[in-house]
Amino acid sequence: MMSTDSSNQEINVSDLLLYVNCPRRVYFVSRGFELFSEVTASRLERIILKELSLNYPEIVKDCSLNADNLHKELEHSLAKVCTDLPLLFPRELAGVAKEIFEEGKARARAKIPEIASNLLGALEEFGREPMLAALTPVKTEPFLSSERLNLKGVPSKLVCFESAQIPSILRPGSCPEQGVWASDRIHVAAFVLLLEAENGKEVPFAFVEYVSFGLLRRVAIRSSDRREVLKICREVEKIKAGFMPERKEEKFCKECNFSEHCISEPSLMSKFF
Repeated sequence: MMSTDSSNQEINVSDLLLYVNCPRRVYFVSRGFELFSEVTASRLERIILKELSLNYPEIVKDCSLNADNLHKELEHSLAKVCTDLPLLFPRELAGVAKEIFEEGKARARAKIPEIASNLLGALEEFGREPMLAALTPVKTEPFLSSERLNLKGVPSKLVCFESAQIPSILRPGSCPEQGVWASDRIHVAAFVLLLEAENGKEVPFAFVEYVSFGLLRRVAIRSSDRREVLKICREVEKIKAGFMPERKEEKFCKECNFSEHCISEPSLMSKFF
C-alpha cells in the first residue's frame, strides 16, 4: 500500500539508518512501500534473540557465576520467549509457517553457548554490579523527540550508569571484533542528541548490545558523530520532500525489496507517484 502524502517531513531515527544503508530506501519507505515482505527464519532468530536479551539483567542478577548454570538459565528463558512471541508480535507472526518458526528458534538456541561464554567473561572482568547497571533498563523503549532537531525515535532502553541516563540499543546480527559498526555509531549518536535535547544535560557515551553474542560495547560520542547525524537529517529531509537520490549499485541490491522500482532516472520514477 502506498501513500501519496509526502508533506510530513518529520524524521525518525530509523530513517537515518535506512539512509546509511541506502538513501533510496528512505524515498520508498516514506511513500508507503513495505521494508520487509515476509518473516524469514533469519529475521525470526533476530527477534527471538532481542527478546532474550531483555532477560539478561534478571539472569545475571540471580545466576551464580557458573557456565553451566548460566547456559541453563538462558535455555529456560529462550523457551519462555518463544512461547510468548506470538502474543508480543501477533501481526508480524500471523501466518508464519511452523517450520519457519522452529528453524528460527533452533538458530537462536545455537547462539546460547557463545552468549553464555561472553556474558560470563564480562561478569568476571567488570563485576556483577557494573554489568547490571549497564544492562538494566530504567525505561524500556521510551519515546524521545526534539522540535529543534525535527527528529524522533525510540531507543531499546535507557539505563542508569555512572549516575546518568544512557541510551542503549539492542542489535542482532554480526558484531565487529572491536568497537561498533559505523551505522550503530550513528544510531546511538542520534539518541544521545535526542536525550540531551530532552534533559538538557550532556550524554557523553551510549551502549550497543550485540544480542546474538552477549556482548556489550560502550561508545564514546564524538563531535564528528554528532555532525554526521545532523548532516544525514538534512539529507533525509530533502528526500522526504521528493528528492530522489542517485542510484548506486550495491552487493545487496538483488535482494532488496525495492529493486524492481529502483530505476535510475528520477523523471521515470515520477510517473509512478
